[in-house]
Amino acid sequence: MQTSKPNTIGTGQLFLALFVSRIVILLSTNTVLAGGELFQEYLPSCLAAWLLTLLLALPAWLLHRQRPEQNLLQAARSLLGRAGLLLIPVYAAYFLLFGGFCLSLLQLFMANVMEPLAPLPLIAVVTSLAASYAAWKGFEAVGRTAALVSGFAAGGLLLILFILAGKFDSLRFVPFFGDGGAQAATGTLLLLARSDGLTALCLLSAQTRGRLGRGFFVWNTAVYALTAGLFAVMTGAMGGYLGGQLFPVYAAASFAEAGVIQGMDALLIGIWLFSLLVKLSLDLYQLRLCVECAAPRAGRWAAPAGALLIAAISVSICSFRPLQQLFYGPWLFLGLTLACAVAIPLLLAAVSAAHSRRGSRKTRGRGRRAAALLLVCGMLCSLTGCQQQIRLNRRLLIEAVGVDREGEAYLLTVQSTKITEGETREVSVYTARGPSVLEALDSLTQQTGQDPLYSHALVVVFGRSSAEQGIASSLDFFIRNAETRPNAQIMLAEGEAAEVLTAKREEQTISSKVLGEILETENMNGRIARVSLTDFVNLCTEEGSAPYLPVVRAAENGVEAAGTAVLDREGRLLGILDGEETRGALYLLGRFQRGPETVSFPGGALLTVDLHDLELRVEPSVENGAPRFAIELSCSADIGSLDGALTQSCGEEAYGEFERALAGQIEKEAQTALDLCLREYRADIFRFCRRLQQAEPSYWNAHGGEWQELAAEAACTLRVTVDVARVGQEDTPRLE
Repeated sequence: MQTSKPNTIGTGQLFLALFVSRIVILLSTNTVLAGGELFQEYLPSCLAAWLLTLLLALPAWLLHRQRPEQNLLQAARSLLGRAGLLLIPVYAAYFLLFGGFCLSLLQLFMANVMEPLAPLPLIAVVTSLAASYAAWKGFEAVGRTAALVSGFAAGGLLLILFILAGKFDSLRFVPFFGDGGAQAATGTLLLLARSDGLTALCLLSAQTRGRLGRGFFVWNTAVYALTAGLFAVMTGAMGGYLGGQLFPVYAAASFAEAGVIQGMDALLIGIWLFSLLVKLSLDLYQLRLCVECAAPRAGRWAAPAGALLIAAISVSICSFRPLQQLFYGPWLFLGLTLACAVAIPLLLAAVSAAHSRRGSRKTRGRGRRAAALLLVCGMLCSLTGCQQQIRLNRRLLIEAVGVDREGEAYLLTVQSTKITEGETREVSVYTARGPSVLEALDSLTQQTGQDPLYSHALVVVFGRSSAEQGIASSLDFFIRNAETRPNAQIMLAEGEAAEVLTAKREEQTISSKVLGEILETENMNGRIARVSLTDFVNLCTEEGSAPYLPVVRAAENGVEAAGTAVLDREGRLLGILDGEETRGALYLLGRFQRGPETVSFPGGALLTVDLHDLELRVEPSVENGAPRFAIELSCSADIGSLDGALTQSCGEEAYGEFERALAGQIEKEAQTALDLCLREYRADIFRFCRRLQQAEPSYWNAHGGEWQELAAEAACTLRVTVDVARVGQEDTPRLE
């Protein structure tokens, strides 16, 4: 049997190519591919899949040790004769189906997320043909391209992970295996089913130089460490919000703010596209190897022909739901992977062991450069056109949406901003009406002649009328629409949302950007609680928790804070905390950053301090069948002013009086917020339920359904300590 001399690459390049290929699966993982809505269950799945992958790789490694200069198909031809040719269509079908599956994920993303709509068949054809160029040039071209893309992909994902880590909240986790481990088991099967790197080892190990075993261990560890790390940080940053997203990693990238950059979603799309090109190139090159085993001269032509087949398969998957159920479930690729990567190599290794070792010809080839592939990748954007292309000046850049209710109808106030030639922001306000949020927003096209673009939406304001009927029922559009930002700020208007979005300052309408800055300032002063779309959805969906929203109102000089709204799980208004009660709630939420606090002393003396560096510690427990919470608050205080007729000095001992008085004031405010929320409104906005669920899962499983009543009766002890910083004065006035 004659075969063309394959070019070779180092094991590092091979596993970089396989690493980049696996990123395609990582970026497209959703609740369907993960087997459930709790992505934290993916963490034990990663550990189990890591261990099982090491075991499943043994047959391919054993066959390579026996026949290091032959790939699996060549070994089969040598050991089985003409019967070995029967394996060629099996492996060719595997690579075609897997490539079509990966390409279909990009098409689904483009169809559901990107705007305007792009022609999916054209995207499929151009992407697969661009990838076929590297397969045509040879293995060395694929390896070099993968080495370049891997640095970009790994760096970009680590950047997103680092930014999301700053938003991490351990309370977003629940005890593992709440469903008995069903989702973790399904996730493990799905990870193994998509372990096409095992099959790649069977065909590509003969064309690599270096220590294959060590490289495989490092690759396997890096893949699952990155997967587990990303999903752990995503869960800690966004919680249950991810369960409602078709592409959760994309939503997480949108949530990752970096300075003035509102999201890292554009970076993620670039990582996905370039990783997919490497993945398809690798599949097409392995298809080429399959064809060369039967017809060496036709090998190269298998790459472009296979590219068209992959495009056709991907379009078919996207077009027919039965095919989606087949390809996106675990069983198709699990069976194929176990057969191609485990059973067949094990059989051949057994046959080879029964024969005497034969000398094999070791050939080395020299590949060509992959610069042309990068050029084709750069041309990809120009080759894929868009249906109904809309220029930016024909888009209505929506930055704020106000939602009021009138009976069953929605009354929307939409704030749009455009940049004029003088680079000034021009704010326009539109009103719309409809039976649903989406229909009302779509009516803006008739008013303006422009197509709405929601990716700039920074603020969503609900009127009191919406809160009286339930805000949760109005949120589906903002959650489902991939253009809306998961970090959009949600707030409640004291009256109508329209009043807030039409409020003026110095005869100019306050833009959503300025409104966001006002919220940030009020939050820094400890007068308001900022809540993002992600936060609100998580509070509504977490078992036992209750949502809350900052309340704002229109004033003579613009917009001002008006407290904090406490709502039930359906988003219906239960009550509003005033400024002092809001500060107490912020203490218990652990979200107080800094702000002024004033206490009075006998004789009319007033001490005003700037509180900062607050630390909250809550220890849940169960005593005599009832929940108990030990709450500790500690913070630092800088003296701002000490007013009053204070003439005597006594030195350091007065600081103790300051600290006790401040601790008493903070404890009073926190206790008031605690009593109002838990006992009067029966709303656990403090997420004590999640702390109890993490600490006492068995108790929670038995009594979680009656948490509102249990929370109202729960024993809560408060302990507050304040450290008053010295301000450089040697003497401190006596307080009498």
